[in-house]
Amino acid sequence: MSDRFELNFKNKEVRIWLVIMIPAMIAGVLIMLFAETKQQYITSSFPVIAWMIFYIWRYFYRRKQKKESSVI
Repeated sequence: MSDRFELNFKNKEVRIWLVIMIPAMIAGVLIMLFAETKQQYITSSFPVIAWMIFYIWRYFYRRKQKKESSVI
């Protein structure tokens, strides 16, 4: 269990998650409140797309970390 997850702002993954997810959630709520759309999937797609972007970034970030740790 050496790969423990630290939930603090020193962790880059936590900071990136906040930078991506907070604006996406706010945008989704604002669009839901002020837009006259009947389709709710449009407003719920913002957090889903942000979630996918974060995990794609995390995949490449972890792959880069593994590559750097194997070189050292």
